[in-house]
Amino acid sequence: MDLDIGKKYIQKKKFDQALSFFLNELENGNNSIRLYFFLGFIYFELNQIENSIKYYKLALKIEPKSVDILLSLANSNYVLGNFESAKSLYLKVIKMNKYNPRGYYGLYLIDPKYLTSKYLSDLIEIKNRNTNLNGNYLVEYLLSKIAKQKKDYDLELRHLKKYQDECFKSKNDHNLQGLFYYNKIISKHFNKINFEKTLSENSELKNLSPIFIIGLPRSGSTLVESLLGAAKSDIFSLGETSIFNTSILNQIKDHIFQKNFKIENYVPNINVIELEENIINRYQNYLPKNKKKKLFIDKSLENFFNIELILKVFPNALFINTKRNYIDSAIAIYQAMLPDLPWTHSISDILNYMDNYIKIIGFFENKYPNKILTINLDELTNDQEFYSKKIFKFCSLSWSSEILKFYKKKDLIVKTLSNTQIRGQITQYNQNKYKPYEKLLENFINKYDWLN
Repeated sequence: MDLDIGKKYIQKKKFDQALSFFLNELENGNNSIRLYFFLGFIYFELNQIENSIKYYKLALKIEPKSVDILLSLANSNYVLGNFESAKSLYLKVIKMNKYNPRGYYGLYLIDPKYLTSKYLSDLIEIKNRNTNLNGNYLVEYLLSKIAKQKKDYDLELRHLKKYQDECFKSKNDHNLQGLFYYNKIISKHFNKINFEKTLSENSELKNLSPIFIIGLPRSGSTLVESLLGAAKSDIFSLGETSIFNTSILNQIKDHIFQKNFKIENYVPNINVIELEENIINRYQNYLPKNKKKKLFIDKSLENFFNIELILKVFPNALFINTKRNYIDSAIAIYQAMLPDLPWTHSISDILNYMDNYIKIIGFFENKYPNKILTINLDELTNDQEFYSKKIFKFCSLSWSSEILKFYKKKDLIVKTLSNTQIRGQITQYNQNKYKPYEKLLENFINKYDWLN
């Protein structure tokens, strides 16, 4: 049977159907490299990393010189914390093809010290011979990190600016649409949505009590997620699914992205029944069969826009809003590799998004004070026991001192940029980390009160 059928399931993020399809193919004797690769990818998306590694290894046996398989296997080992295995694989990629920047990026993720100056000439050569925007923006990012190691902050920022500009251009139309949605649609209409229909009383979602971690990137959300994941209760994290954002956009995108769209007097119309159906289809990729007995976490940070909608679908939902010093937050986001977020590629767009976040979360904190708990990263790292207890009490979970040893869990899966940081004891917040970069914000001090 044509494997493209299963591939279409993957493209539509119907991972449960894709998994069933490919496992059935496997039972019928299909042992192709393509099938193993797809299974590795699906299990990675479903956070079943051991299975992901298993099938990538089977694919690698068939084609041991495939850079794509080596990188996928390395990434699976990386998110599971198998750093030595991941490092060995990334080095193998560099040895096989020194012009592929993803091997160097993998080394950097494991430990920035691994990205040494000895790779500088290779990266510059990649940059000079590469006309592909995707490859170039990654090289600019890596060059910025080498400059940072040398404390050449001006050179670091020049490379960062090139990285951000080229990263935005690589998905220009998509990013422009994303900025329009965040700046003109959801940020202006989050509390003006017209809800068409409501869920029935016997909706299977009404009995679930999910925890949504929301806020800004680089704000301690992965730390909170990891603490909750260490609870003795039957709780598990789905990671950053973006299920609500995707489901909402599916309902309104054909309208708001029309060339003749008139934003004046626009009111978003959301059919809650249709939304529920879409959300059930997406969440069932991750939820086990006995999901009514399970407590799950969704760490899609942008859901602070969607609190009203989420509560329509999950009346028992709780929200943990993670935050940090806003100046540090803005700089950390600008310095991070976040290619899929359209608003992270310029200081201006970052601050505008942050301003919307501050206004919107303030609105919902006033409206739903018992539904939202705000946790400051500085406070959490300085008094781990007090604030972790506060989180657990808010979520009606039992706390024990073992919670603070979450990093010892053998099945700890981290797909965010905090992977290596989260695998050790919690360290106190560094107040001076971003001091050399505060000049980035000088032109905006008078525009945003919260920067002062």
